[in-house]
Amino acid sequence: MLKSGELNTRLTWIGQGDGTPPSWTVLGSMWGKLVAPKSAGRESQASIYASGTTFISIRPRSGVLPGQLLKQGGDWFLIEDINGTPGELQLAARKLAGEPAQYIPKSGESYMVTAWLAQENILVGARSEPRQQIDLILPELVWPFARVGDQLSMRGRLYRIEGKVEGSDNGTTLRVMVS
Repeated sequence: MLKSGELNTRLTWIGQGDGTPPSWTVLGSMWGKLVAPKSAGRESQASIYASGTTFISIRPRSGVLPGQLLKQGGDWFLIEDINGTPGELQLAARKLAGEPAQYIPKSGESYMVTAWLAQENILVGARSEPRQQIDLILPELVWPFARVGDQLSMRGRLYRIEGKVEGSDNGTTLRVMVS
């Protein structure tokens, strides 16, 4: 059973994305207790999904499902598994971790997003030019997004979006090809 003082983190509860353009419904808010993964023996992060599982304890409530999101400040968590015990729901969640980037659409205002650029993912385009892949958190993007010619600014460099990586939209993240 959870004690009130243990629930010290305010979380926004967000449903799975649906529709075109995609939208994510805020289902409510809740108090939780976050236990971050231990760093010993953890592999390095290979994508926007952080390595290791964050455990989140909340009071029991109906409708909490794997695939939904929790947001705390600038941090996003994807619920992967749920285990119920009397007086408590224990969620296993994967943190979506990246670095701040500025999304610059061809038309409209630029805005901040969380992006992940793996240095090892350099590919070669049709004209032998280097291409890379960048992962983005879908609920942070403003429709229309991932259009050829949109840009991302991160690490002091400007990346031009060449298109979406086929099959990359899992409802939570999106992978774009950039040059």
